[in-house]
Amino acid sequence: MELNLNSNEMKTFVETFVIEETASLICDNEHLDKWNDLVNLLGLEGQKQIVKPDKSPIPFMRMKTSLKNIFNTLCPREVDVDKYNITPIPVEILGLIALSKREGYFNKVQIWYDDKSPDPVAVGIVGCHYQPSWHKDRNTDLDDKEFATEKEAKDAGATQVCYRENAHYLIGRWADVKRSLSELKQMATDRYIGEQDNDFKKQIKDAQRGIDDLESKAFERFN
Repeated sequence: MELNLNSNEMKTFVETFVIEETASLICDNEHLDKWNDLVNLLGLEGQKQIVKPDKSPIPFMRMKTSLKNIFNTLCPREVDVDKYNITPIPVEILGLIALSKREGYFNKVQIWYDDKSPDPVAVGIVGCHYQPSWHKDRNTDLDDKEFATEKEAKDAGATQVCYRENAHYLIGRWADVKRSLSELKQMATDRYIGEQDNDFKKQIKDAQRGIDDLESKAFERFN
């Protein structure tokens, strides 16, 4: 991961999440070829499933559920990167998004942010198109088979095509204040508790109001 001050004027802290172990495979074709040769030699089927031989492995941090929950809480608004118009996207982030598009890492790239204090994050999403097994008039040979695009699924004979997101990757984030992931975790925890506390208190008030009105409602109902 890399953290830097993007501009002395903007005072924007930029953090990118490139994994060091895979960074060398991005532009070094000789290194990438050697990696692919070893994967084939060792018969590493799992590696073959997540990496196409003609492109480098996704070099960004894969988001665990807990990390997704942190950023979903702090950045509840999600928009495709080409529609984002809240704050300027730093050049470091744009460069990684351009790399992602060139390498075809993701089905889509989104910017997650908050309306009051944006502190955006760039997230790459890997998804797939598939034929659902609940569809009656389907080609059963295609059950559980994944396709990169809807067109590929239909061309293969899928009668009904659905989309699901399989993995999220953290490309980078930028903010006015430098904060560690542990600080962001605490912020998300505090916000979640506060929001849930307000919701439960409202439900209690609504329920108490209903209890208080029970006798009058019963009288209206039976008289």
